Amino acid sequence: MSAVIPPGSAPAWPWARRLQDEAGFSLVEELVTVAVIGLALVLLVSMLTTGAIGVTTAGSEVQAETLATSQLELVKNAPFSPDPTAVPYPSLSPPPRFGIGLDVSYWDSGSGTFISTVQSEGLQKITVPITHDGDTVLMMEDYKVER
Repeated sequence: MSAVIPPGSAPAWPWARRLQDEAGFSLVEELVTVAVIGLALVLLVSMLTTGAIGVTTAGSEVQAETLATSQLELVKNAPFSPDPTAVPYPSLSPPPRFGIGLDVSYWDSGSGTFISTVQSEGLQKITVPITHDGDTVLMMEDYKVER
């Protein structure tokens, strides 16, 4: 039960004067406050989502680079194969959702370029494309020399 204090009279309780002097907030002020807090929460969730997507993408790119480097090192450490279609270079087993390719081009001293026709002049260009969910995300190249 609340006590009604007539204007001009002193309240019997000291805390009643404080309650009588406080005006409070209007409905519009409270709606604006709720809207600002709601907007801040939406922005916060948006930032967290964007950050999570960025971390996932960066992780996939790092894993693709690691796979490509590992595959190139595996080929470079293998003995030179004049015809990799007959005696293929070793290859890695890709993790789920990734694919590892291995393309070999052969140096043609007559044209001064690398060609896809098998020939052994002692220089090969090794290309390793990495796919993630079917999309090529990285392509790394290096050379292998017969020594």
